[in-house]
Amino acid sequence: MQFVPQMIKTLILDLDGPILDSKLRHYACYSQILNIYGYIPISLERYWEMKRNRLPLKKQLLVSGAEAIQEQFLQAWLEKIEQPGLLRHDCLQLGVKEKLEEWRNSGLQLVLATMRRFPEYLQQQLINFGLNSLLDHVLVCEHQLGGVGKAQQVQKFLPHISPSNCLWIGDTEVDIEAARSFGCLIWVVTCGIRTKTYLASLSPDFIGSDLRHINLKSFSNN
Repeated sequence: MQFVPQMIKTLILDLDGPILDSKLRHYACYSQILNIYGYIPISLERYWEMKRNRLPLKKQLLVSGAEAIQEQFLQAWLEKIEQPGLLRHDCLQLGVKEKLEEWRNSGLQLVLATMRRFPEYLQQQLINFGLNSLLDHVLVCEHQLGGVGKAQQVQKFLPHISPSNCLWIGDTEVDIEAARSFGCLIWVVTCGIRTKTYLASLSPDFIGSDLRHINLKSFSNN
């Protein structure tokens, strides 16, 4: 799909990746679980490289000889990854607040669409980072429903917005699926949990390193 919208009026943004750098949180969670079961974590750099290259969990654990605890690891991961003690490891991607302020001041509607499982922890984190006042809507989407579920959530809660006036911004294949299901353009950033090579193979409409390099003036607003 490649078309030029009449005018971008709404930006639909994923949280982890485009807005927040969650690398340290993921690594802290991984390390904690391996330490609990007596295994030695690999380095942050190697771990994040494996995550970005979509290496299956079993192979990630195999590097530390921990493949036998795959089931326990996954259960512990789901219990821990969004807890406040780990969320404190998150940080803003470079230039994010300035970019969101720029977009908001230009009259754009900013919609956050995330698959976080605990809305109360999410809301507190947005407040802590000073992001809550910059977002018009915060939508929490069911992880099990994938990108289609994200699109359905936007359609359900914001039925008045037209896909032709929207730009979806994300960092994974789920966001690409969501944008295509919703019927709008997708701009993926490579500062998140997927590599540029992999994202490019999915043929998104636009691709760039981070939010700072998204120039909406490049769109034709005829």
